[in-house]
Amino acid sequence: MAQTHRLRYPRRVFVRSLIRLFGRAVGALAARPEVTGQENLPPKGPLILVGNHIAIIEVGMMMTYTPYPLEVMAAGDIPLDPRYRWMADLWGFIPIKRGSMDRGGMNMALDVLEQGGVVGLFPEGGIWETTIRQARQGVAWLSSKANAPIVPIGFGGIEGALTKMLRFERPRMTMNIGQPIPPIRTDVPGRARKDVLQEGADYVMQRIAELIPADERRVRKQPYVSETFNFKMELSSPDGVALPIPDELEIVDKHGLSKLFHRPVMMDVFKRNLNLPVRPLLNTRRASAPADIVASTQAILTYLDGNKYFFHYRFGHSDGEAMMRGLKQLHDAAVWMAETYPEARLRLKPIRRYIRVDTNQEVEEDAPAEMHEM
Repeated sequence: MAQTHRLRYPRRVFVRSLIRLFGRAVGALAARPEVTGQENLPPKGPLILVGNHIAIIEVGMMMTYTPYPLEVMAAGDIPLDPRYRWMADLWGFIPIKRGSMDRGGMNMALDVLEQGGVVGLFPEGGIWETTIRQARQGVAWLSSKANAPIVPIGFGGIEGALTKMLRFERPRMTMNIGQPIPPIRTDVPGRARKDVLQEGADYVMQRIAELIPADERRVRKQPYVSETFNFKMELSSPDGVALPIPDELEIVDKHGLSKLFHRPVMMDVFKRNLNLPVRPLLNTRRASAPADIVASTQAILTYLDGNKYFFHYRFGHSDGEAMMRGLKQLHDAAVWMAETYPEARLRLKPIRRYIRVDTNQEVEEDAPAEMHEM
């Protein structure tokens, strides 16, 4: 009996070919792309392409500068950014519910590989942090199940490139394609399968890191040290007189809450992808009505009720829990303020301190500037 596949491969061949040609034309006009190592790409699958990921451009380059009708694995636990959704819908992708082992999405990718197809993914799992992160085990699981080799790709010049392209500055972007990694083996005597999968995924990430331009590799590994966070609230009357905040309303999980505010991509997700009413949380240099803070935090907490591991997947269990508790503490404090001082103004002060590696300069940030540009 013939096997029924969840996703037939290849699909949308004509459309994807046109997109690839269009992407190369736009890339040549708007940027200065440099692609090396194309001779390392096998003529056919099964094959897994993997790369580092800090922006949407790597996805476009992977689709454009490889010769396959590539199946890309992308976020399925949140709606895609409306600015790029049209491209994803046109190309088609495999949605993955991150934060848990999404058997449906993983099996779709496995079906593609079993048909001799090519799958593209980014083992770090997202763009939530600026440093190179531990790889997710999914890449090793797919490789071992499908007996598929893995081709590592290191991208460079990506950060800020889209803005430069829109300004017609033609940024230089690199895509370094490495030699294939043999299929990951999990039948290692005396070793737990989970440990072997993680070692395989970490090795893949190491090979990717070696292909990132050296100057960017150093920055991404450790752009700063001694990073600490604090969080303060300032409540004032309409005429600017400071109002007291009871000690019991002080934010306990200052580190988690402030770190959330200092990862602007998260607030961007709440605003753009999820369309939540978080505008009062975006410009923390301006005071807001406590009732507005209540509405914003409640919207996020309601969403998290249905996606409990949203922060955990992106920042780890400890920071994820601290972020959730911090949001709840901020919400409860704002509720009291809205009831006690309905006309008051509340200013949030997420504070981040760190030392820059390149200058050894100590820096204190009251709030991330990027949030004020959203």
